[in-house]
Amino acid sequence: MSISAILAYGGQVTAIGLLIVFTGLFIIIGCIYLMSALFKMGGKAAENRARRKAERAAAKAEPAPVETPAPVQEVVSAPEQDDLVTDPQLIAVIAAAIAATDSGRTLVVRSVRRASGWKRAAREEAVCRF
Repeated sequence: MSISAILAYGGQVTAIGLLIVFTGLFIIIGCIYLMSALFKMGGKAAENRARRKAERAAAKAEPAPVETPAPVQEVVSAPEQDDLVTDPQLIAVIAAAIAATDSGRTLVVRSVRRASGWKRAAREEAVCRF
């Protein structure tokens, strides 16, 4: 066998291998698209059922009473801590935001401190890794 025949045979094997690999990848991509479409349809149906059920329950139920937020205690700043926030309006806004995300438990904000840049960067790295 000559060198050109060996190279031609190697090229054919390479081409067939690439064809098989890319065909398999296209089949996998098609399956993923099909599955995502099926899950979206199933999610919309479940969402519609939940919305209808909530509408029926809301029609039967009375309006819920409005809860008053827990009283916010004023923060007394310590002289040795420079990063303590002492603005009562800011503390009230932070406490209201925390109470809005909380599930109804009693909330008392005792102090609010600014996070340093290093702590904030570490927290962002832990939460948003990519």
